[in-house]
Amino acid sequence: MKVLLVTGSFPPMKCGVGDYTASLAEALGELPGTQIAVLTTAVDGVANSRGNVELLQLVPSWRWSSLRPVLEAIRHWHPDIVHIQYPTQGYGASWLPWFLPVFLRLMKLTQVHTWHEFLRMGRRSALMTLCCDGVIVVRPRYKDSMPSFYRWLVRNRPFEFIPNAPALPVAALTDGERTIVRRRFTTRDAKLVAFFGFIYPHKGVEDLFEIADPEKHDLVIIGNCDEADSYHRLILDRVRNGAWKGKATVTGFLPADQAAKILAASDAVILPFRQGGGIWNTSLHGAVIQGSFVLTTSQVQHGYDSTRNIYFSRPGNIGEMREALRTHIGQRSNQTAQATYGSWSEIAASHVAMYRAVLEK
Repeated sequence: MKVLLVTGSFPPMKCGVGDYTASLAEALGELPGTQIAVLTTAVDGVANSRGNVELLQLVPSWRWSSLRPVLEAIRHWHPDIVHIQYPTQGYGASWLPWFLPVFLRLMKLTQVHTWHEFLRMGRRSALMTLCCDGVIVVRPRYKDSMPSFYRWLVRNRPFEFIPNAPALPVAALTDGERTIVRRRFTTRDAKLVAFFGFIYPHKGVEDLFEIADPEKHDLVIIGNCDEADSYHRLILDRVRNGAWKGKATVTGFLPADQAAKILAASDAVILPFRQGGGIWNTSLHGAVIQGSFVLTTSQVQHGYDSTRNIYFSRPGNIGEMREALRTHIGQRSNQTAQATYGSWSEIAASHVAMYRAVLEK
C-alpha cells in the first residue's frame, strides 16, 4: 500500500500538526507492506528521507501557482491513498489545500482527510467534505459539533476517531539528573512550574503569571517567543518585569528530548487552555507521560484524576487553578500511570485499517 501524506508543515518547521504527521509517517513506515511519502513545503538543508519515509519537499508555497507541481508530484508518486492533514500552519491563508481534494477527485485518486480542529463550515469545507472518501478526527464526539448538513455529507463515508499520542519521549530521570535540570531554571528553594507548547492566546499562557506564585515558584515556559508578535511581547514583558523578574524563563524552541527532561524535572506543568483541553492535545500527552503533576482545563472533565496525575479545572477559573496547584504540586505518578495513552504503532495500525476500508468501498 502506497500512502502519500500531504501537510503544509513538517519538521523542522514548528507546527503541532507537522510533528503529528512526522510521528504518524514514521510509525506507518515501520509496518510491513506500506510505502510512505510526505508531500510538504520546501525547506532548505533537509534530507529527502526520514527513516523509511520519503520526503517530497517540493511546494514553494501553497498558493495557486503551486498547483501544477503539487499535482505532478502526486501523479509521479502514484499513491493508493492521498491522506491530507487539516489545518497546518504551513498552509497559511492559502486556498489551494482546501481545493486540492477537488483535483484529486478529478484524478480519480482515493483520499482520506484528518481534521485536527473543528473546521469552519462554509463553501470550501463543504466542497472538501464532498470529495473525501474517509475522515479521521483526533477529537472525541466530533460529529456532535458538526451542523446536520455536514453530518449528512459524510453519512456514507468511514468516519473514525483515532486519538493521537505524545510527540515527546519519556524522560526517565534519576533524582540527581532531575536536580541538574532544575538548577538551570531555579537557584532558590522554590518549586519549578512549567508550560510547554506553542504560545498563542487560546493557550492562556498569560494566566501562568496569575496561577503560580513568584514568592514560591520559578516559571519556565518551553516555547518560542518572537518580539515581533504582540502577544509574545506581552508574555516577555511579564517575564522581564515586575514580580516575575528573575523568576521566569522562556527557553525558545527546544528539541523533543530536552523539552521532555524539563517537564520531567518540574514540580508541576500548567496548560491553562482557554477553551479547555483534552485527549487531542499533544502537549498534554507529553507532560503526563513524564509523571509530573499536570494542571489543565476541560469543558467535560473536572477535578483530580489520580491515575494520570492531572487536575482538570474549569477554563478561566484562576482561583480553582491556584488551589489545585497548591494542593497537588510536587506529586508524581508512577511508571504504570504513564502508560495511559496509546502508542504510535497502534495509531498507525488504526490508520491502515481505515485505508483498507476506504479502498474496499
